[in-house]
Amino acid sequence: MTARDDTTTRLLQELSDAKTWPARFKRELSSGSDVSHEIREADKKIEELEKRANEALKRLGCVSPETRSVYHGMADMLINWSTFKDSLE
Repeated sequence: MTARDDTTTRLLQELSDAKTWPARFKRELSSGSDVSHEIREADKKIEELEKRANEALKRLGCVSPETRSVYHGMADMLINWSTFKDSLE
């Protein structure tokens, strides 16, 4: 595996992990925990992951098979996060 592959693999794992954050926050909120600080921090991390994913998409280009995985990982993460944030309002 090349350095680029390692970087993309790590990014995909981080995107997948971030996709699970809303479910964890929902559980904590339903148990009465104040996770507002953690949600704000996660929001910043989501923005950073989106930025890194966009950079990876540019770097990989349209011919790389990894491009689709990064795109879908980013989209899934953003959809889950946006849906969660909308449910807080």
